[in-house]
Amino acid sequence: MNTTVITEDQTGCWLDNHRGHYISRDAIELAVEFGFIIGPFEQYAVSKYDTDSHTEDYPNEGITELCDEAVEWLNSGQDECQQCSGSGMVLEATGAYIPGVTMQQQPVICKACSGSGRGPRISGQNFPPRIPQDYYWSFEDGDFGLWKHDEEE
Repeated sequence: MNTTVITEDQTGCWLDNHRGHYISRDAIELAVEFGFIIGPFEQYAVSKYDTDSHTEDYPNEGITELCDEAVEWLNSGQDECQQCSGSGMVLEATGAYIPGVTMQQQPVICKACSGSGRGPRISGQNFPPRIPQDYYWSFEDGDFGLWKHDEEE
């Protein structure tokens, strides 16, 4: 499985606040570049942001909600899969069960994490890039980036 890994030297500001209201759209596009899946209607709205976001009927609230989903996705899948305990494999029974006989099992790829050993997975989505421990994608002082958060934050 080919997964992007972001190292500590790549953390910090990815999108600065000089983008103004375009930063939400840009955060969505960044997530899409990393593998976040959006539908054709969402893609259409994102592509029309430059020309139509100022119009009365443009779904600005929808862009805000999609941005929140993108950030949630970027921060997902950083823990160990609960189904396979991070191994990427689970045991599956083979053949029919016969009472009093030990059932044989074979290792198979864990469906919950697609063999990655990562979790929790957002249904219908790819896994986001791996990020350093204790770092989270978020908006800080108007900038969007990968920031280290401690227990107090």
